[in-house]
Amino acid sequence: MTSPRLREQHVRSYPCAVSYADLTCAQWNDLSDGAAHRLAEEIADRHGLTVPVGLQDRVYAGRSHRVALFERDGMRFALVPGGRPMLGHDAARFRPTSDQLASYADSAEEYGLPPLAEYVDAMTSPVRTVELPAMLVAVEAFDPCQVSLAPDDPRVLKLIASQGAQLDGVSQFRSAGGLTVEFDQTGQVAKARATTDVSHDEAMAQLASGGLRTTTADEWEWACGAGATTLFRWGDDCPNDGYPYDYKTGMHHETNLWGLAIGQDPYKHEATTERTIVCGGDGGSTTCGGSGFFLGWLALATAYRDKDFGQWLASDDGYAEEILTRPVLELT
Repeated sequence: MTSPRLREQHVRSYPCAVSYADLTCAQWNDLSDGAAHRLAEEIADRHGLTVPVGLQDRVYAGRSHRVALFERDGMRFALVPGGRPMLGHDAARFRPTSDQLASYADSAEEYGLPPLAEYVDAMTSPVRTVELPAMLVAVEAFDPCQVSLAPDDPRVLKLIASQGAQLDGVSQFRSAGGLTVEFDQTGQVAKARATTDVSHDEAMAQLASGGLRTTTADEWEWACGAGATTLFRWGDDCPNDGYPYDYKTGMHHETNLWGLAIGQDPYKHEATTERTIVCGGDGGSTTCGGSGFFLGWLALATAYRDKDFGQWLASDDGYAEEILTRPVLELT
């Protein structure tokens, strides 16, 4: 429980004391550094977390925010404030560049697509105002299909012995059986993991067993865009000479305003609580199909929705090699 002394300190630092789940972005950023640090420590104490690096000032795409990071059992979380944000994207306010228009024109001609604004409207969620609580959101997406292995695990040692000199100078090796081994610069095993098949329901149950759940579609969009009203969380523009996968650096690879590594790779779509809605990508469909650079980047739009892809994944025919989730720890 929050001690009366600390609560009084919060009141003195901010004119209206709030519960953890009611914390808005403005209230969090208005706190003094000392009060914010004390609040982060209280949240950590209540939820069995550690505050690994304290508070950080984050600047992303011209906006700034105070980031609080927490850890539990090797999983890192960031504090995402709540409030009544506006989500979705209004294609009428999108001003594409000449390169984006040219790229889309080529795609539209080849695939018989409607005008750009109409297509962007169809592929993004509608504008709406929602009410969301403050929460702790995992910095990295979690794959319940992945099981970490120790470097001396018998399966790892057997793989190394079987491959021999083929592993010389290799930074990562993945076997046909779903075993992935990463090596450091000296050739020693740095990380290893095994992939097992799990269903969507099993993935959600695994999160629940740890007191977690995945994001709702609204929470994911808020966590990704952090209030940005542009098509992408960094703005409206995107490269015109390659797909996101072709760029190993760039704004899409940087952690966002909340400190989350999210929406970075269209191949890495994430599940939400709604079975037919996935966020953060399209499974690589546009990239793999060579559909055009703008369409490939559009899959990273904050409000991107590929309804057909989501419905297929939720059907009996749907298949995914991994079920990525964005774990949420609710604040109490």
